[in-house]
Amino acid sequence: MAKKEWKQRLIPKKALFRASLIWETWVQTCYNYERMMGMACAYTFLPVVKYLYPDNKEKQIDVMTREMEFFNVHPEFGSCILGLAISLEEEKAMGNDIPNEFITNIKTSLMGPLAGVGDTIWQGVLIPILLALCIDITRSGDGNIWGAIIYAVLMFFITYIFSYLNFMFGYNAGSEAIMDFLEKGILNKLLKAASIMGCMVMGGLIVNYVKVKCGITISTSGSDFSLQESLFDAVLPNILPLAATMGIYGLMQKKWTSIKIILLIVVVGVVCGFFNILVA
Repeated sequence: MAKKEWKQRLIPKKALFRASLIWETWVQTCYNYERMMGMACAYTFLPVVKYLYPDNKEKQIDVMTREMEFFNVHPEFGSCILGLAISLEEEKAMGNDIPNEFITNIKTSLMGPLAGVGDTIWQGVLIPILLALCIDITRSGDGNIWGAIIYAVLMFFITYIFSYLNFMFGYNAGSEAIMDFLEKGILNKLLKAASIMGCMVMGGLIVNYVKVKCGITISTSGSDFSLQESLFDAVLPNILPLAATMGIYGLMQKKWTSIKIILLIVVVGVVCGFFNILVA
C-alpha cells in the first residue's frame, strides 16, 4: 500500500494524535473477560470516527461496534494495530472495497505476535535494565530519590513517544507493510534475540539482588569446612540465589498466590536462620 499524501486523507493529524494519546492513556482500563481491551479500542476511535462518516450516524455506530470486539495486545507495541485499523477504516470510508471481516481479522492476526514481542522486550529487557540502573542510583546514597524520579520520567517519555511513533507507523504503512514485516520473519528473529537478552538481564539481576548464603560449617579435626565457601562458591557461585529464584518461579507456575509465596519465604527464612542453615 503506497503512502498517500495527507491531503487525500479524511482524518487530520490532531485527531490521530488524540487517538494515540487516548490509546496509551486508557488502554488498560475497563478490562473484562469478554472483550479485554475492546472498549479501549472503541474509545480510541472516538476522535476519528466523526471524520470518517460526518453525516452518517449509523455508519459511525457500525465502526464503533466493530472496534469493540475482543482485543488483547501489548499496549506500546500493539499501538500500530490501532493505527492500521484506523487507516483501513479510512480507506473503507473513502469508497475502497474493504470487508468488515478483513479489518477484524487483521487485528486478530497481529495481536498475538506483537503481544509476544512487546512483552518480551518491554517487560523482559527494557524495564529490568532501567530498574537495575535506577535502583543502583537510589542505593548510592542515603535518602537519594533521584533513581525513582529518573525511572518515572524516562518510562513516561519512552512509553508515550514509542507508542505514538508505532501508532503512526501502523497508520502510514498500512496492512501490506506490516504483513510483509511478519512474513519475512523479522519479528521471530527479534523475539528470539530479545528472549536471549532477557535471560541475560534476569540472570544479572539475580546475582545482584537475590542474596542466599549457607551458614553450615562442618568442623573436623584441625579444620572447618564451610559449605558456602568451600563447596557452593568453588563449584558454582551464586547457585543458591538461582535455586531460590527458580523455586519461587516454579511455585508461581503451579498457581501459588504471591501471599502464600511471601509467607513461605518468611517461614523458611526464620527457621533456617534460627538453626544457622542460612545466614545474612
